[in-house]
Amino acid sequence: MAVPPALETPESDGDATSGGPEDLQRQSWTRRTFGAVIENPHFRNLFIGNIFQFGSMQMQLVVRSWLVFHITGSFAALGTVALANAIPGLLLSPVGGLIADRAPKKTIIQSAQIYNMANAAVLAALAAGWLGVELAFWHLFLSSFLQGGVNSIMMPSRQSMISDLVPRDRLMNVIGINSSGQTFMQLVGPGIAGFLIAALSPAAVFGVMAALYFFAVTFTMRLPTKPLYAFAQSDAGRAAKQARSGGRRSNGFKDLKDGMRYVATDPTIRMLIMVNFLIVVVAMPYTMLLAGFVKDILHKGAFEQGILQSVQGLGAVGGSIFIASSASKGRGKMMIGWGALLGVGIVAFSISTSFWITLPIMIFIGAAQAGRMAIGQVLVQSYSEEEYRGRVQSVWFMQFSLVQFGTFLVSILAEFAGPQVAIGGLAALLVLAMGLIALFVPAMRRLD
Repeated sequence: MAVPPALETPESDGDATSGGPEDLQRQSWTRRTFGAVIENPHFRNLFIGNIFQFGSMQMQLVVRSWLVFHITGSFAALGTVALANAIPGLLLSPVGGLIADRAPKKTIIQSAQIYNMANAAVLAALAAGWLGVELAFWHLFLSSFLQGGVNSIMMPSRQSMISDLVPRDRLMNVIGINSSGQTFMQLVGPGIAGFLIAALSPAAVFGVMAALYFFAVTFTMRLPTKPLYAFAQSDAGRAAKQARSGGRRSNGFKDLKDGMRYVATDPTIRMLIMVNFLIVVVAMPYTMLLAGFVKDILHKGAFEQGILQSVQGLGAVGGSIFIASSASKGRGKMMIGWGALLGVGIVAFSISTSFWITLPIMIFIGAAQAGRMAIGQVLVQSYSEEEYRGRVQSVWFMQFSLVQFGTFLVSILAEFAGPQVAIGGLAALLVLAMGLIALFVPAMRRLD
């Protein structure tokens, strides 16, 4: 059975992250679930900074889509902007992982946040007409492309830095809490953006986004530059790394290739990545096709679509908090279970033709999706060797780009067979696949 790599940790400083698993079980539910945010100042700063960043990103999804359709009136233009954001993710995510393993993660995160702040400020000025140039489609396309590249470089550092700030036995807790913050902003961010567009203007949305990124930078500035918990800090870690390199100086291309080889050859990491990609490509395209499904199958409009997305967010918050408060055992079985539950939920979604029946189904789907993402993050960070963690995270985050391509394939299938067959059929295959993994991949079941 695979065992997570050894980890050197500093001596306890008395915060909630210093206790072992037995200590955590004796704590109250509140402290066990939220103790890392309350008592660990380093994780708290990262968490609050992420909240501001997630909020800005959710607002951007609304205002950019609204402006693209307002300017062009074309659904194809919406898809083009989405692909413009996704393609750099596939191309540059491995580079972001390499940078995360070689440079201070704090610097990488801050640099990306400062760029995003400037990007939002420029779009605010264009939308307000302050630059003497009318906001055009190509401005939004270019912004989406560049931001996709910047974020794909930053995301491996942002996520893998969690392992630098808390001990290994608290990863399940803090990743669940971090995920709950993200899903909470999925609830409130789009609503704030929609209100600002209606009450003021798109320029106001971009202005608020720039302010949120500014606050994110202020909290990121307080993070430590060096890892507090890392195998790489120990003498054994340095000796192992030096032995693997043969005493030679680091080479960027070779390090990138070594990272990809590690993902491809480490049996546990390879298994986790493959199972996660299977779930993402098969299950997640339904989110991109939701608008058409609501209109053609449920015979409802944009308001009802927003309600469905909001209750899905409520379920996601619940799923994330469940992971944050769960014991750190049987996590491989949990990932299989969450994947199967997600498939069951999407099958039920595809069958339903009633808005009121679909409503509780979306809560179920949101919880399963958040649980799947959080437990997958816990496992991949727990079983990654420290020196490769950033590169592993870069491959993991390719899922967000793969969703765009999976959506394209599912949309083609939906044209010929209808959205219910396309979405529900693939979700049924996901349930079958999770069952086969549970039966015939014992290594996955044994992960703790």
